Amino acid sequence: MPSQARENLNIRLRDVDQLLNAHTAITKFKNAEAAAQRLTGDLSQAANVFNALVTDPGRGKPKEVDALNRAAYVLLTSHFQGFVDDLHKEVGLLIIGNNAEEPEDVIKMLGNNRANPHVNVVNRIFASLGLYDVMDQISWRNCNNRSVKKRLTTALETRNKIAHGARESITKANVTQLKDFVVLLADALDAEVRIKAHPRIGHYPW
Repeated sequence: MPSQARENLNIRLRDVDQLLNAHTAITKFKNAEAAAQRLTGDLSQAANVFNALVTDPGRGKPKEVDALNRAAYVLLTSHFQGFVDDLHKEVGLLIIGNNAEEPEDVIKMLGNNRANPHVNVVNRIFASLGLYDVMDQISWRNCNNRSVKKRLTTALETRNKIAHGARESITKANVTQLKDFVVLLADALDAEVRIKAHPRIGHYPW
């Protein structure tokens, strides 16, 4: 059973799906528009317009969809950051419980403070709850811990470049790969925090 933070991430990721769907729709329209411009009255050519609207368009032209790709990329990293913050709060409330007069204020003070969720930042905020090195064992098939950390760092560096106006070339494949990575990383972090929280609260938190 995942945490509430992990379930909330699934809802947030629908925003990215909408952008990816818009990417496909724009490319289909552009392909259909190009087919329509080639019409000469031949009914067989009219079928090309229909086909352009209903078939997989493949890759879109960068100038038409690059802004969507960049937006989706930034949104993915932001949603991962939101997941980390939510997970920290969720497990923090269980650990701190009634030991503080204002537990939410304490957790907020111990939290991310809007910093990008780099490996050291994630480790630090969970260490503030007594959950140490949560990022240091995470891995999955064909992706060892070193690769996980490197891919996260690269994604966040790319996000920062885009956010500061750099014209980074982001393809739909880049976005899809990052989404898959975020899902796997969130699953692994959720499981790691669950295990490390057990001795702190006497039972599994979710």
